[in-house]
Amino acid sequence: MNIKRSLVALGMAAGVALGTAAVAPVANAAPGGCASGGLCVYWTSGYTGSVQTVYQNNTDLTMYGNFKNAKGGSVFNNGNSCNVMLWKETGYQGQGWHLDRNTGFSWIGDNLSTIGSNKWCTY
Repeated sequence: MNIKRSLVALGMAAGVALGTAAVAPVANAAPGGCASGGLCVYWTSGYTGSVQTVYQNNTDLTMYGNFKNAKGGSVFNNGNSCNVMLWKETGYQGQGWHLDRNTGFSWIGDNLSTIGSNKWCTY
């Protein structure tokens, strides 16, 4: 009886441990060249090519080639503590996309062909 009870307890403990491991979030490591605290946009997909980085809210990112011509590139939020909202247009206008901290889009398609503005800690 004690052996049976011990096996049941062991099985339950293992199930709890595995369940905890399965639901724990996993942080993504920042891609190469993406400085700590920054929003990094790469010229090409897969976080490759030249990278441009911004660190604060920006109403107009069109002065940066990677942001102005984002289609086909990639973007990663390596912020220290915040999510970031990306807008296709300048001045925080038009459609926006959420980008959680330590995540990115490895390929930017037609939907976000330009990144016109960004704002940190918005959602």
